[in-house]
Amino acid sequence: MSLLRAIARPVAFVRPLSSPAALLARRANSSVTAPPPEDVTTPPPQDAKTGRISRTKPPTIPTPLISDLPARWESLPIKEQAALTVKIWKRQTLPWTELTLDEKRASFYISYGPWGPRKPMHGPYDTYKIIGGVILGLAASVVLFATARSFGGPAPRTLNRQWQEASDERYNTGLVEPFRGKWSLVQSDPVVDDEE
Repeated sequence: MSLLRAIARPVAFVRPLSSPAALLARRANSSVTAPPPEDVTTPPPQDAKTGRISRTKPPTIPTPLISDLPARWESLPIKEQAALTVKIWKRQTLPWTELTLDEKRASFYISYGPWGPRKPMHGPYDTYKIIGGVILGLAASVVLFATARSFGGPAPRTLNRQWQEASDERYNTGLVEPFRGKWSLVQSDPVVDDEE
């Protein structure tokens, strides 16, 4: 029975799902572990009669804050990125028809845009730098080879014309080919050509 209790009991060491702000804070290796507080300049909506805070829906994010977000995102401090992420995350709890076009674009960019780990490794002109480096390396190797060849001694004796002619004669005797001929290393019956 204790085994069933142990299985049914929730595990204490499993962390709950992190909010986007906590993920951004962890990515930046900063000491911030909880999501940053909401923007203090905009007070939460209150009911006019009772004065209580209404929890109906999150307020719309101001357009200047999220317009042209891909151009500004990398230059924003981590805390502002986290705060903006939390705001958009709360706005996404609403139906998508109630979100503005800028909020949808900002949400898509934060979720799937080329920043952080999804940022491309190479810039737009890095291909030309790589090709230039390869060409430069090949040119340097050709120059190094030519320099070593020019300062080297005379050519080896196996590269002169007499040695090459003697090698050709030895090859024509049939003693150098290991697959066909008199000194074949193949241990099967040779194929006999019928010349009749």
